[in-house]
Amino acid sequence: MQNGPQSNGHGVVAKSGSPTVVMGAGPAGVCSAYVLTKAGAPATVVEAAPFVGGLARTIKKETEHGEFKFDIGGHRWFTKNDELNALFKEVVADELLWVNRISRIYFDGRYVDYPLKVGNALKAVGPVTAAKAVADYGKQQAEQKLNPKPIVSMEDAYVAQYGRTLYELFFARYSEKVWGMSCDQLSADWVSQRTKGMSLVTAIKDAVIPSKGEVVSLIDQFMYPKYGFGRFSERMADAINGWGGDIRLQTPVEKILVDGNHVTAIQVKGENGSELIEGDNFISSIPMTLLCKIIEGAPADVIQAANALSFRDIITVNVMFKKRQVTHDTWLYVHDRDILFGRFHEPKNWSPEMVPGDEYTSLVVEYFCTKGDHIWNMSDQQLVDLTVKYLIEDLHFVKPDEVIGGFALRATKAYPVYDIGYEAPLNKMKEFIKSFDNLQYIGRGGSFRYNNTDHSIETGMLAAKNVLGDHYDLEAVNADDEYHEIKRVPTGAGHTSH
Repeated sequence: MQNGPQSNGHGVVAKSGSPTVVMGAGPAGVCSAYVLTKAGAPATVVEAAPFVGGLARTIKKETEHGEFKFDIGGHRWFTKNDELNALFKEVVADELLWVNRISRIYFDGRYVDYPLKVGNALKAVGPVTAAKAVADYGKQQAEQKLNPKPIVSMEDAYVAQYGRTLYELFFARYSEKVWGMSCDQLSADWVSQRTKGMSLVTAIKDAVIPSKGEVVSLIDQFMYPKYGFGRFSERMADAINGWGGDIRLQTPVEKILVDGNHVTAIQVKGENGSELIEGDNFISSIPMTLLCKIIEGAPADVIQAANALSFRDIITVNVMFKKRQVTHDTWLYVHDRDILFGRFHEPKNWSPEMVPGDEYTSLVVEYFCTKGDHIWNMSDQQLVDLTVKYLIEDLHFVKPDEVIGGFALRATKAYPVYDIGYEAPLNKMKEFIKSFDNLQYIGRGGSFRYNNTDHSIETGMLAAKNVLGDHYDLEAVNADDEYHEIKRVPTGAGHTSH
């Protein structure tokens, strides 16, 4: 029996020795090529950027103090899938680190554990607000039983899980920063995907009466490559090249050529103009909206569906300090509306190799934005200056003489937007892509699904296995009913430490 998602009856079976063309060299696309070339199946990867890793790459910055390394946003590795863990360990090998997870929320000058731990959260808001939070959750649950209302929006879903008081304190502010719109305009699907099975009552129950043989804890450790998460993609790329695969950078896809329900080739822009790359199987991790628009003969309603969906963009401001440590956190989520950035992480807390020495540290500060808005239109220097001002004057984390310098990095199409009504155009695009018998879509942007890194890489692995003859349903990845950061052990079994 196969592990992982089961077949939907739609498998992609390769002919002996036939090439597979992978579009996009983010970790999902590179993983597909890694699995294929390791199995002896030829693969060609094309990527518009001059690097592999996509939004999960690591940037190196040389200074007079030495080399600093920065991930774009930062990517932890944890998964419940043993095969995926084995793949990650195989690739990262001697560069593997285990990191203790410490994530917190900063709001109104106070700190609360993240993911939300109810006892800690209720203590932080004080007894009066805590009592109101519990009471309005009870009232909301009673009203829902007496007069059930459909859960449509992100606001509906969070209020149902935690009550209006905690929603307004801990979810509304941050969600509006991330998505740039109010929670009543966003789909409840995002909440069900990211906080499955979590609620105020289950959290209180777990705090008072710990589950027996069920929930052990939220993930308290994660794996990380010593020299940055981008090393995962880089090491896979090295292996692919060593096994005879072909990775072509700065080679954007211009058109997908088809014959009936079969993709025959892709047209790419290379050094010497446009050229065709033929293949028997095609795997796409480029944004699904772009893929649909460049498929030859795409119907007008599919193009319309692609135009109806959008992504949220991101700017990371990477700041370097002559300081041993800013916080103990791996992540800090900043909910204050007066501070424009949404969260930051301290790379040194993930690996000491991310900074040039123990007397230095750095921060990767994330601004969620949309290309062309007021944040995106700030100059790089304005963004660095604003970030430093927040860190000194608002958060009191650093002193002016500790700041070495900083730079900004912009990335588009970072997060697929689940606004209300997104399902219909998304399904229209998926139906169109699935009408081709040798085309699969993978990854976060490629699937238009807000997956974690491990889920995106899993789709890449399973797509490659489909080419090799298996029959996995990629839609089943990250479709279980449990919060992705809960870990369990079977009743009666002992907890295995890392």
